[in-house]
Amino acid sequence: MKPKKTDPMKRFLKKYPFLAEAERIHRLVDEAVGKPEPIQLPKRAVTKTLAEKLPILQQETYRRRMVRAVYLMQEAVFARIAEADVPPLMQESAREYLAVLKKLRKAAKEEFIIAVLTQDKEAFAALCEQHVLNEGFLRSTIWRMIAALVPAELKDPDGWNPDRDKPRFRENFCPVCGRRPVIADLRKHRQGRTRDLVCGGCGTRWLYARIGCVYCGNTDLEKMHMLEPTDSDLMRLDICDECNSYIKTYRGPVDGSDADAIYRQDWASVHLDLLAEEKGLHKKGNPILE
Repeated sequence: MKPKKTDPMKRFLKKYPFLAEAERIHRLVDEAVGKPEPIQLPKRAVTKTLAEKLPILQQETYRRRMVRAVYLMQEAVFARIAEADVPPLMQESAREYLAVLKKLRKAAKEEFIIAVLTQDKEAFAALCEQHVLNEGFLRSTIWRMIAALVPAELKDPDGWNPDRDKPRFRENFCPVCGRRPVIADLRKHRQGRTRDLVCGGCGTRWLYARIGCVYCGNTDLEKMHMLEPTDSDLMRLDICDECNSYIKTYRGPVDGSDADAIYRQDWASVHLDLLAEEKGLHKKGNPILE
């Protein structure tokens, strides 16, 4: 008789019940975004990224393609969030954005998406201030749509670096959208481990150097240390004293299972962010907080 399979998420929430509400909200927003048809990002876009270290969605042709795709779906997504069983602030923020969109022409509506995609913080903040909108909620939700529209194969680290001993792309920014990473993922390789980074925007994973700060590039080990929580050996904080930042690092089995995927979600380790905040450390790569 085969052993009964249990849902990895149920196991995870049983171990960390205080994250149940975060998971519920995350799931509801995922349901609102849905599973749209990914946009076409051909091989030549990847080739240019590898050759010029220019992220795909920062290439004008494909940025326009993504902007149009988000433009076509965003009103339906925010309408679903406004009616979902999410916190009242999120519902109201979605309604306020919808009300603003109804008054704007196409080009003006696209300005929000362009500012997010180009990571123009000042422009996006100015738009939200002008229209009195919830900046963090709006930006993070647009990124959720972008993530849903990126083809799955481009999010796979093995696609960017098929041979980990001869990496083709090993920068500290996402090869798809150009954002900084929000989580690191130690992956078994030969007798040791390599380090993948996880994009906080589009969800892409890619290979990076095993040692060093993923934000400022510091490689002086005397200016780096780890903070390990007492309740789990799966996650830790890698801290850089040079730039006073940290990255959450997953060091579990990394076997490609659904359980591993949970730990690559930023919301699933929010308790570590609180621990870091107590230490006065800076979080980077999260679209809500930038």
